[in-house]
Amino acid sequence: MRYDLEKRGTTPLYQYLYECIRGDILKGVLPAGTRLPSKRNFAADQGIAVITAENAYAQLLSEGYITSRSRSGFYVSEISEGADLSLAFRQASGPISATSAESDGSTKTRSVKKQPVESFIDFTSGRLHADAFPFSTWSKLLRRILADREGNFLQAAPSMGIPELQEAIAAYLLQAKGLYVQPSHILIGPGTEYLHSVVLQLLGGSAITAVEDPGYKKIGQLYEGAGHKCVHIPVDEKGLRVDLLYGSNIRLLHTSPSHHFPTGCVMPVGRRYKLLAWAATEDAYIIEDDYDSEFRFNGKPIPPLSVLDSERVIYMNTFTKTLAPSIRIAYMVLPDALLSIYKNRLSYYSSAVSAFEQYTLAAFICEGYYERHIARMRNFYRKERRMILDAIAASPLSEYAVIEEENAGLHFVLRLPAVSNDQTFTEKLRSEKIRLSSLSDYAYHDRPEYHHRFLISYASLTEDELKKALPVMVRALRSQSRK
Repeated sequence: MRYDLEKRGTTPLYQYLYECIRGDILKGVLPAGTRLPSKRNFAADQGIAVITAENAYAQLLSEGYITSRSRSGFYVSEISEGADLSLAFRQASGPISATSAESDGSTKTRSVKKQPVESFIDFTSGRLHADAFPFSTWSKLLRRILADREGNFLQAAPSMGIPELQEAIAAYLLQAKGLYVQPSHILIGPGTEYLHSVVLQLLGGSAITAVEDPGYKKIGQLYEGAGHKCVHIPVDEKGLRVDLLYGSNIRLLHTSPSHHFPTGCVMPVGRRYKLLAWAATEDAYIIEDDYDSEFRFNGKPIPPLSVLDSERVIYMNTFTKTLAPSIRIAYMVLPDALLSIYKNRLSYYSSAVSAFEQYTLAAFICEGYYERHIARMRNFYRKERRMILDAIAASPLSEYAVIEEENAGLHFVLRLPAVSNDQTFTEKLRSEKIRLSSLSDYAYHDRPEYHHRFLISYASLTEDELKKALPVMVRALRSQSRK
């Protein structure tokens, strides 16, 4: 494992090494079960810092290319035979480049008038902090768009969205996720619920659908409400159980492989190949919900499943997690076959998103503001997460708690083995003006492994709220702990 560091160009060193090792794994140069050198030995062989080797290994570990064995080291994972991602990651020939950012520095925000504090301390809220939205930049772009494009607002926006926003999203996906897509394949809608409804219409009839269990209950309810049978597939520590999909006649599956909600697990690359093999064998489509992939705090973002197969995977994402829930703009990337059906059956649809907002968001992305905003928010929430974890570790709650987290997303799982009854515990907290949800709340079938595990969502949580909540949680825990 010696690599020519002079070939890396401007690529960060740890990323270059990660790509080299990943390439050797996929080509079979490093077969499954191969023991890798220790981080220290690898660093010494390459003449690099240990932290650089550690970052490269960490990215391989997070994506499932290697595994760590206690007191033994790192080993190459078992991956589907013949798998080679090198072509997929080189799809970016003729990339679309976003317009360079303006030279006025990072995204600015203005001070926001404090709203009245809610009576509840809410660990379930998906709201963002009040000062998270870049108001001054957004309002500046709004004014400019209104002045420069007043003629465009007299015309109906194209059914799939304005080309400027399609191109901006395509450029962002390439730059941030290594995913090359044609802008014309991007459908823009007012939220993911709308996009799911469109997919169901494209499939036609009463196709059998599937969702993760636990997972977003709303998606299953949406499928059933549209007249489709919905199957609930269990999730383990590696994500959705692919082995349970065969023979089910499922035509559409919703999954979040890069950061599962609510458990937070990441589907390793070996299982991803098995999932894609199932879809090809069963003539099924996969909706990849990449809802909060921007908030990964260690290493690079996990490459989307769509990078491996763009014909069986419908990539879907939204701006509600990164900008604001009130920005009702989401998008999906349609495979060739579904795009053709859309043009034949649904192209008469009017665009469901205001052209005014589409032009503004396109400018926000193309001029570099979105990239800087994401970087700022990632740093902000990294500090928030650290503050919360440190506060729990320093409190009496640490005697009872086990934190399960993947250094990603805006929530983590708090396991409290001493809790005797999850519902009684959360009801007790609710009587004390604290909202807390359990993993079982998101499950269709109740299972013992979901018990005593609770979600800590911190997107809008303040340090003062946390300090008030922790002693109450400890008292509630002690009052009904198992004997």
